[in-house]
Amino acid sequence: MKRILLLLLIVLPLLCGAQNVSWRFFDRYAKSPGFSSVQLERKMMRMMSRQAAERGDEKLAQLLKGIESIRIVALDGGDGGQFVADAEALVNHASYRFQPVMSESRDGQVTRFYLRNAVPPGYSELVMLTSGPRETVAVNIYGCFDLKQVSRLSTIRPKRPSDSPEGR
Repeated sequence: MKRILLLLLIVLPLLCGAQNVSWRFFDRYAKSPGFSSVQLERKMMRMMSRQAAERGDEKLAQLLKGIESIRIVALDGGDGGQFVADAEALVNHASYRFQPVMSESRDGQVTRFYLRNAVPPGYSELVMLTSGPRETVAVNIYGCFDLKQVSRLSTIRPKRPSDSPEGR
């Protein structure tokens, strides 16, 4: 029993620290002047999952239920030089094992997606970096999800007042 407790005391902090290696990066920039950030945590994802299920979209509900967090940090304006360099250092760090999965370049905007297997087994971490003259944004999605389904997240949009009958 003592061995098990000792092993847990040694391994648990390592597992917790390895869960989402990008948290430090996102937290640092989320609190920096000149940046805007959004963090959707586990409770919000579960609430959104229930709402999707109520609307009858079971696939979206299942995807949202598996996501632990979504973090978004955007540069409010100006050159994203150091921000982009730090983000690229994160995804290119050998010990984090991010793999590039997609890259797109259009009108000077470059978007890259990186994926890694995370802890615990079955969890993944997806990082999207977009940089260019129009915007500089980093997005992190952490949880148990299928990469094919993540694109469904782009269908979730907040309703603007002009979208409602009262706003027209």
